Amino acid sequence: MLLITRRHGERILIDLDPRADPQLPAADLFAAGPLEILVMTTARGHARLAVTAPRALTVRRAGARIAPDPPRDAPEDTSI
Repeated sequence: MLLITRRHGERILIDLDPRADPQLPAADLFAAGPLEILVMTTARGHARLAVTAPRALTVRRAGARIAPDPPRDAPEDTSI
């Protein structure tokens, strides 16, 4: 789940994960469940959203440049 705050006019982008098969049928893409966007709170022109999406989708803020995630089967780096 991704928690994100957006202001009026700001966007989130939902796209196919770069590691996913681009030929993946929509039925397979959503076999594990739907894309869910929950409005957690609204205040002073802001909305706090909780986004849950299938692993084959990437969810990010528009304009955000993020490094690609490590492969999902890679162990997490727990070093400090």
